[in-house]
Amino acid sequence: MTRKIVYPDADTTSLEILRGERLAKLENLGEVVIYPDVPADDETFIERLSGASAAISGWGLSNPVLAALPDLEVISFSGLGASTFIDIAEATRRNITVTHTLSAASTVAEHCLGLMLDAARNISHLDRDIRRGSWNTSTLGMDLRNTTLGLVGFGRIAAALVPMAQALGMKVIAWTRNPDPQRARRHGIEFTDLDQLLAMSDVVSLHLSSTPQTHGLLNADRLRAIKPGALLINTARSQLLDEAALIELLKSGHIRAAGIDVFDDEPIAADHPYIGMDNVVMTPHVAYNTPGALLEMYDTVVDNLVAFYAGNPQNVASS
Repeated sequence: MTRKIVYPDADTTSLEILRGERLAKLENLGEVVIYPDVPADDETFIERLSGASAAISGWGLSNPVLAALPDLEVISFSGLGASTFIDIAEATRRNITVTHTLSAASTVAEHCLGLMLDAARNISHLDRDIRRGSWNTSTLGMDLRNTTLGLVGFGRIAAALVPMAQALGMKVIAWTRNPDPQRARRHGIEFTDLDQLLAMSDVVSLHLSSTPQTHGLLNADRLRAIKPGALLINTARSQLLDEAALIELLKSGHIRAAGIDVFDDEPIAADHPYIGMDNVVMTPHVAYNTPGALLEMYDTVVDNLVAFYAGNPQNVASS
């Protein structure tokens, strides 16, 4: 039986990228079927993936979809944070391997830095003022030089952010579940415990995957423990924190400002509290989104399937 590889939820950009050599690599593995839109429901996912041995997905597959696909062997997730969109434990139980991409670290770190600078210097706020006809010269910015950046999590994106922050004159500290003194020395940072990091940092930036262990890590009490007047930057996952508590702390000014690329519900509602808050800078979950990063990401998506069927799985996601 011919192996079937299905991309059930492609978009215009991925259709453009999955051509030429990339498509040829997939076709060497079997029949390739690509659908140019996102299914509206699980039933459509199941219909499109019927008989598939392999799936490429950027939106993830629900447990009911996994249960309805007995032939599925591997999912090559075309993004970051596969565990947020796919139940890795359930996939493993069904003998389905889930792979993910490790690209775009510097790209996301640059976006994080952009949000940090914007939040610190009120750039978006002041831009809106000018467009409304207001020449506001009284709103004070915040220097990042000689401040402390606290990284919650220290994976590839956080590590890529370190030299960018240090170039601005920031001291960098980090919390990770597996602190390594040699790694700290290599990056010129200090590892500390989470409570101390929150109390010491002028900027807190989140860099963790959303897992059962990290969900709600920054609960209301921990958010209240953040140093008064600090910035909070989140390009990771909204599920890491208590969004309602963050909103209240932003309203009170305890947290000076936030730069946010990820939300509890995406897209956010038109009446979401963030919409009316001048101390919140938002982008629509696009921190990874540059041409170079997308090309690298889809190279990895394809190579993950090639490696899997060569008997040497790579970039396997864990729960």
